Amino acid sequence: MRTLYVTDLDARMRRTALLLNLGAVLTWSLAPSMIKAIVGSFPVNFQNGSRYLVSLLVLWPVLLLSTDGARRRDHLRVLRARAGRIVAIALANYAFQVCYTYSLFLVTPSVQTLVSQTQVLFAVLFALMFFPDERAFVKGAFFLVGLCLAIAGVALVIVGGASFGTPKFSIGALVVVGSAFSWALLSLLLRAWLPDVPTLFSLTAVFTIVTPLFIATYAIAHRGLPIPSAPALHWLILISSGLLAIGLGHFLFYRAIPVLGVSLSTSINLLIPLLASVVSYFVTGERLTVIQLAGAAVLIGGSYMVVRARFRPGGARRRSSPDRGAVSPR
Repeated sequence: MRTLYVTDLDARMRRTALLLNLGAVLTWSLAPSMIKAIVGSFPVNFQNGSRYLVSLLVLWPVLLLSTDGARRRDHLRVLRARAGRIVAIALANYAFQVCYTYSLFLVTPSVQTLVSQTQVLFAVLFALMFFPDERAFVKGAFFLVGLCLAIAGVALVIVGGASFGTPKFSIGALVVVGSAFSWALLSLLLRAWLPDVPTLFSLTAVFTIVTPLFIATYAIAHRGLPIPSAPALHWLILISSGLLAIGLGHFLFYRAIPVLGVSLSTSINLLIPLLASVVSYFVTGERLTVIQLAGAAVLIGGSYMVVRARFRPGGARRRSSPDRGAVSPR
């Protein structure tokens, strides 16, 4: 009877965690279209500063209420002791978010989310460079085929675009790649420098530092803090994107990972480009070309193979906490 009860409890926990992870995927799928919808109303860093500020109103209360006092004090003590490293991680976060938001001024949400999958490739590259114990998994044919497919898929998504060759599209694609590189770098630094602090706690500390940086650079660029004149609906979208995509999305994702594991959670996140394309179709009327659709399928399939090769038994022997190495995309 006890075994049956434990099994049922485990099953319920996995179902709940799966729903939490899917909820995070949904919020991150909405974000590109929400940002795209308000590009004419808010400059890049006004958007970034506002979205992160709103997200902190979710993340800090949740962390402080859900972590017992002793562990909370221990985490905060570690973060204070490594303040310099947190600032360096915040700069990587700044580069990511500026590129992420600015890219949506130039390309469509579907293209942005698909090309963003190159973060998987950059993450693998960083693992090879800085974690010698993970180099073994790249020797397998499964990984190499997946890597080639992912690269080919990205090329098809870019080359197959109706606006391919125009300066705006070309710069936008490069900016997306820059955002993917920056996010992979951020993930690397979190894993290497803060391995003993839960990722959500570390990220929230990073967001706390990067938020005033967004606001300060906006103020410098505009010689003050002018408040944009925008429709009420656009303000609602701006605030909602911060609450959902950054605040709620991260909370749901990192609640799910300890139960589902990094491999399954990362695989589920590959649904983001598909859902983002569907949302973009209904919100902006965006349609991918046949070549881009083929590229999307190849890209997602290849990325899945890379993820499976990275996390299958024997693929990565580095011991870590349940959520270590998993940093969310959005």
